[in-house]
Amino acid sequence: MYCFIILIFISVAVSVVLIAKNIASHKFKCRHCSNEFHINWVRVLITEHSDNEYRLLCPFCKTKDWCTEQKYK
Repeated sequence: MYCFIILIFISVAVSVVLIAKNIASHKFKCRHCSNEFHINWVRVLITEHSDNEYRLLCPFCKTKDWCTEQKYK
């Protein structure tokens, strides 16, 4: 029984990390300076977000605001 619970926990943890790494592979566009940049997958997990908007610190203009996720075309 405990092995089953541990297996489920590990499966969920691996799934969350894989999804975060996938999102981190996308670029994010700053609303202020319009520059696009990448972020670390850990930042994807801990930052405030809503749909495809993430509250990030732009590495170019140093403004912390909502940045839009730019998915590959």
